[in-house]
Amino acid sequence: MRFISIFLFTFLFIVSAKADIISEVLEEFAINNTKANRDSVINIQKSITQDDIRDFKSTLKSKPNNAYIVKREIEKIDAPKFLMFLAMTESRFTNFATSDKKAAGMWQFMPKTAKAFGLDINAHVDERRDPFLSTDTAFAYIATLNGMFDNKWYLSLMAYNCGDGCMRKTIKNLGTNDFSALLNSSITPKETKGFIKKIIKYTIISKTPHIESVLVNLEPNVEIEKIKVDGGTKLSSVAKSIGVPVEDMKTYNPHIKQGVAPSTNETYHFYIPEDKLNLYALNYIGKLIRGEKELDKRFEIHRVAKDETLKDIADKWSVKVADIKELNGLKSDKVVVGYELKIPLTNLALNDNKKYSIGSASKTKKFDFRKGNIVALSDL
Repeated sequence: MRFISIFLFTFLFIVSAKADIISEVLEEFAINNTKANRDSVINIQKSITQDDIRDFKSTLKSKPNNAYIVKREIEKIDAPKFLMFLAMTESRFTNFATSDKKAAGMWQFMPKTAKAFGLDINAHVDERRDPFLSTDTAFAYIATLNGMFDNKWYLSLMAYNCGDGCMRKTIKNLGTNDFSALLNSSITPKETKGFIKKIIKYTIISKTPHIESVLVNLEPNVEIEKIKVDGGTKLSSVAKSIGVPVEDMKTYNPHIKQGVAPSTNETYHFYIPEDKLNLYALNYIGKLIRGEKELDKRFEIHRVAKDETLKDIADKWSVKVADIKELNGLKSDKVVVGYELKIPLTNLALNDNKKYSIGSASKTKKFDFRKGNIVALSDL
């Protein structure tokens, strides 16, 4: 207990030592810098417990892939960093999260809101669970709310929890949109007050030097990329072609309900590990095009020269040693002079496959959060 007390005291001391942290939070959340509001944020800061810190760290550790996706997309569009803690509060970055009220996915979209913002929910897919599409849509939705509530982020986040109608009604009945007044009033839904407090808690925790470094160095266990597939394509078929367990493919594609791309769509999308793209091209697409095109158009033949190593060959062709070994069934890095190796091409037009980024997908674009743009998905 003494160790925990010392640790917690040290943590709070570090936070307190950062004299402008309260001002930072007030500014970031667009909360008026009044004594009452400062006191409210200070009280939230003081309420941070060892469990809160442990919960923060364990969530990042247990869900690094989704945490990384959200962090990366936030950085790409210059959105407020605290939006990462919106997803952490909603679901702990869990794609398969489902609430009693039928909210689903990492961002906990209700069906009505999800469909209004263009996410498909049907017998085949639930795009609320797609980590990329749902993240894009969450950003569009929160930007829309921010426009509705005069660029006051604390109001937008509270409205994300209880609904914009509920938030307007609360403000009207209270006669003010002041932060401290909302927190101290029984008119404001209890869940919503806890919701905004938790996001602010996580924001304060994230500003400590140790946690800041964890966030800066956050990396996924597996980086996935988007591929286009024909309607009716089975996850299991793609999984087999790239040597990935079907259960792993289901984890990468939580939006696919029945293990198959919607047959009603001409094309759809799956996600596969980045380092499996060449195998996907050679094995799966290769089978589809065999008979129409020569499969060797998907790779080149390299004859091993004297004193040439596998690394020399990989560097020459700008490919990975592991890809050459996997394609040729090599167990070691040793190669024999005169041996003909298949070299996977890296410039394949894999249905425009590339690392996923906001702005490159059909339903997304960059938008300026700082201007509080109101965004309709039809405009994205």
